[in-house]
Amino acid sequence: MISAMTKPDYTIRDQKAKVVFYVLLWKRKRITLEVFDDYWRNVHGPVCARLPNQHQYWQFHLDHNQGGLWPTIEGIEYTTLPEDQFDGIAELTFANEADRQSWFQAAAILMDDEHNIFSKAIGYVTSPGNSKTYVDRIETGDPNGNLGILKFHVMVKKADTSTVKAFRQYMTDSFAKSVIQNNSVLKFRLHLFEEVDNSRPDAAGVVHFEPSEKQYQAAFEIAFQNYLEMEKFFASKEYAAAVKNQAKYVKQISPFSERATYTFVYDGKITLAGQRSSSVAALITEVGATNQLQEDIVSLMNGQVSRLNDQQNDHSDFSFSETNFFSTTTKQEPEDKIMLERLPGTASDLVQRLFARGESFDSQGFSEFFTDTPVYQFSNFEICFDKAAIKKSADNFNSQVLAVYHDIKSMWEVGDVVFVEMDVFYWRKDGSLVALPCADIFRVEGDKFSELRIFMDINPVFDPKIPVANTSSVLTISEGKRLTPPNTMKKFYIEHPEGKERVVRGFAPKWSRFESKWSLVEV
Repeated sequence: MISAMTKPDYTIRDQKAKVVFYVLLWKRKRITLEVFDDYWRNVHGPVCARLPNQHQYWQFHLDHNQGGLWPTIEGIEYTTLPEDQFDGIAELTFANEADRQSWFQAAAILMDDEHNIFSKAIGYVTSPGNSKTYVDRIETGDPNGNLGILKFHVMVKKADTSTVKAFRQYMTDSFAKSVIQNNSVLKFRLHLFEEVDNSRPDAAGVVHFEPSEKQYQAAFEIAFQNYLEMEKFFASKEYAAAVKNQAKYVKQISPFSERATYTFVYDGKITLAGQRSSSVAALITEVGATNQLQEDIVSLMNGQVSRLNDQQNDHSDFSFSETNFFSTTTKQEPEDKIMLERLPGTASDLVQRLFARGESFDSQGFSEFFTDTPVYQFSNFEICFDKAAIKKSADNFNSQVLAVYHDIKSMWEVGDVVFVEMDVFYWRKDGSLVALPCADIFRVEGDKFSELRIFMDINPVFDPKIPVANTSSVLTISEGKRLTPPNTMKKFYIEHPEGKERVVRGFAPKWSRFESKWSLVEV
């Protein structure tokens, strides 16, 4: 058998990752581990992968710590209490702290999804240089499943009598330095954590708080070819040197064995699993469907819906009032800037039909798109749990504005979930117009919505003194380029059979009353 030491070392591929967000995740008790795995990797993961500035994003699916794997040292605890047994780790790496902070600011859209599968999510961060891969002889850096080796994620608590500085010095200068000298070790990656920031508010049914006595101060990832190599490591002189005087610095070691790893962002690029979900990625790989990797299909399946322009100088054949809010480009763009319009699926079509009810102020028709036991959350208004409450909420809001338009910029479906990123234009009672960035999450049951959560700050609608920057849109600015909307809802009224029928029946959108070169009468 070839020893680990003779294999190539791929450590360099992690060097651009300077800081880490490392999240321990507990599944909800009401769902099975199989459902947890499936939803986390196929629904939650692809959404997270689309957030900005990630260098790497891995999901580690784990077994609980049952004890008996690690040689014991007097004075160190190796067991894990039932309430501390988590089921997975999300590790996100960033090139710098600014990138991590921008990701945090964009990650609010994930919070609503947490309650579907997580009961607890405790996030640790590392400062620059405190997450480091010392050795990595595993050829595949972006796995999608089980690699057929033994890998552990080991959580470490420092001894109460040790200072943070002494603990970290032991972990790097003594433990890590000795461990990586052993031929049986395929990989060793060490994280030195800052104290958990408990200021993050809990999500609905998801605990984000961890008392200081339960917090970990470090974690390491260690891998072996098989159990024989692992036992050879524990019996080695290198391991003996690594754990010398360990109880002076460490009070608890909790190893969690890895069931599978899924990679959603790698080297700053979204992976096939991030684009299409890990299950679809596995099918494409097994079949060898190279056509699925072509740029046109990748763009189509990513739900890209418009073109990117460096400058927006051309006016379209239609606009509202004397503004350029609804301008489209007519000039040719370089091929690499063109993004294909997404073919609408059933759920996406349902979203457009719902928006049409909202734009015509048809609150009764709007409420009929929901199940009998829905969850409807609009901004910071009270949550609605039945159709009557949704209708009442819509009526109340409609009475305070003149018109609404949904300027959809990106829409994609993942299973029974639809994500929409857009600007919403509101005509105030005084005739002024304001555009607000918005992100919606829909959940579909059959041909109805069981959930709609609308993430936006609605306050500028009612208080014109609140400033709204013209670059505040969810997708207005991308890599310094302005994103042109695809006019999805406009096309609905002139192309969609139901849209055209509603105009004829008197359910034209309220905004069509305003001066416009786009005439609905000609439909």
